[in-house]
Amino acid sequence: MQKRQRVSQELEKKEQTRASEGELKVRVEGVNSAPEPFAKPWKKRPRGRPWPKGVSGNPRGRPKGARNKFTQAVLEGIRRAEERLVRPKLLDRDKPYEFWEGFCIQEGVLFGFDPLLQDYVALPDQAPPRPPRCFDPSQRCTEMTWKGRLIYVQNGWPFNPRTWRRVKV
Repeated sequence: MQKRQRVSQELEKKEQTRASEGELKVRVEGVNSAPEPFAKPWKKRPRGRPWPKGVSGNPRGRPKGARNKFTQAVLEGIRRAEERLVRPKLLDRDKPYEFWEGFCIQEGVLFGFDPLLQDYVALPDQAPPRPPRCFDPSQRCTEMTWKGRLIYVQNGWPFNPRTWRRVKV
């Protein structure tokens, strides 16, 4: 008799917990009795889909606009490349250049003074420069010492005075 009371008490506890979860109620009358269905049947999810269609499985996780590290790195590289294209090319004073009539020429590119930037900026609407193969003595040139050696600068391109070949800067 005591054993039966204990079993019925345990079943009552189970009944309270499972009924709140929407599962089947268990009769308290006997141990071997058949379970009685709850008023509202519990809906199971289809196999392989833990959430209903259209509902996020991680509602407080990563936001919709978030990207992984690789995508962010690629987009950052694209942004930096676009910045370089938009930014005006400035005169590099570490490389040899020529100056006359208010303009500078370096490696075949014409630079004009920009008062806003307070520096020489490459002038637009020019064809890309093609480096000459060798020094042309019929054109104007400037002699200068660069990195401890004598060079000729012609149209902004540095040349070796002995061989008349272009010097790589």
